[in-house]
Amino acid sequence: MNNNTVSVPSKEETAQKDLINKFIDEETVNEFQALASDLALSEEQAQGVWNWLVQGAMQFVEDLNRDSADYCAETEEYLRGVYGNGFEARKKAANDLILKYGGDELIAFLKKSGVGNCREIISFLMNLADAANEDRGLVGEKVSALSSEEKIKAEIARLMAVPAYMQARHPEHDSTVQQVYRLRKRLFGEE
Repeated sequence: MNNNTVSVPSKEETAQKDLINKFIDEETVNEFQALASDLALSEEQAQGVWNWLVQGAMQFVEDLNRDSADYCAETEEYLRGVYGNGFEARKKAANDLILKYGGDELIAFLKKSGVGNCREIISFLMNLADAANEDRGLVGEKVSALSSEEKIKAEIARLMAVPAYMQARHPEHDSTVQQVYRLRKRLFGEE
């Protein structure tokens, strides 16, 4: 048997090493080695302490990633409850708004900073996109100069007849009531 074989690292070991290299730079490694030397740690002791530190850092990152994923799932569940069936359309409208007015730089910032996962920011962007769409006319209407009084009244009547308006427990009740309220304000020139 050949004793000169080189073991191939597993995918997990490679991923772990890549993660360590991402978070622990060469300067930090050199500082630790200098500290281990100053403390007269044996090679075995220094490696043991280093492994303990790295495992703690890895556990911290795993916990942070899990907590972030849980928060994102809770946020989506909450927003789906608030916006009901309109969630996907509002999400797409918010993404379109960010892309149109913020571009790739804003998208990169929102991803890197984590701000793009914040429930309040997402909700704000969805509402902003919804408000921007209201300025274009009534639901389903192409952009027009101004909706007539009859069209606004017809839209109010239509919205007031849907279950989401009439049933207080309906998941889209609040947003439908708000749409009717905004249309009435518009009808009476209160905007």
